[in-house]
Amino acid sequence: MTGHPSDTVHVLVVDDDEHFRDGLAELLSAHGLDVVATARNGRDAIDVCRMLRPDVVLMDVQMPAMNGIDAARGVLEACPETRVVMLTVSGDGDDVLEAMLAGATGYLVKGTGPTALVAGIRAAAAGDALLSPGLAAKLLGRVQAAAPVVSRNGALLSERELEVLRLLAAGKANADIARDLFLSPHTVRNHISSILSKLQIANRTEAAAYAIRSGLVNP
Repeated sequence: MTGHPSDTVHVLVVDDDEHFRDGLAELLSAHGLDVVATARNGRDAIDVCRMLRPDVVLMDVQMPAMNGIDAARGVLEACPETRVVMLTVSGDGDDVLEAMLAGATGYLVKGTGPTALVAGIRAAAAGDALLSPGLAAKLLGRVQAAAPVVSRNGALLSERELEVLRLLAAGKANADIARDLFLSPHTVRNHISSILSKLQIANRTEAAAYAIRSGLVNP
């Protein structure tokens, strides 16, 4: 699991709907993921994470006892190396923003196809951020409503770094950015490290939020 190099991605599935939860666990297992446990609410999810330290927590937003957004904070406090991906029927911009601010790596809607879902979980485990198609526009609208657009200094980032930042904020994985810009994955990683350093931000999610608020990404 986290901290132990392996091609296997270890997943915790969290949802209050037992039939959906069990069915999802079976689907993920059938597609090569290791579902280490399931949980019915956010409190249970935090306890399980402390014991099993999964690579990815796939979690609903609306649940009794503790909702997924509050649980995401608890999971990441207990296991900072774990990635949290929200999987929910809610495409509300407020929920998407709150999940990102809570530290979630991704936000997918229920109904996402198995291939895209499994690929998204693997991408999250590798450190990539992801959003279901259509949610980026809702997130943009919510961020713009929440705070003024941040002015950007055009001299701060190079043109290449701005290109990388735009693609990162659009939810592209490193491999996709490398392909789109005809760069090596190593060069893309170096650009992202430089972007985070220059902007004095900690991670890809914050970089994506900066790009959206700065108007670098169109809905």
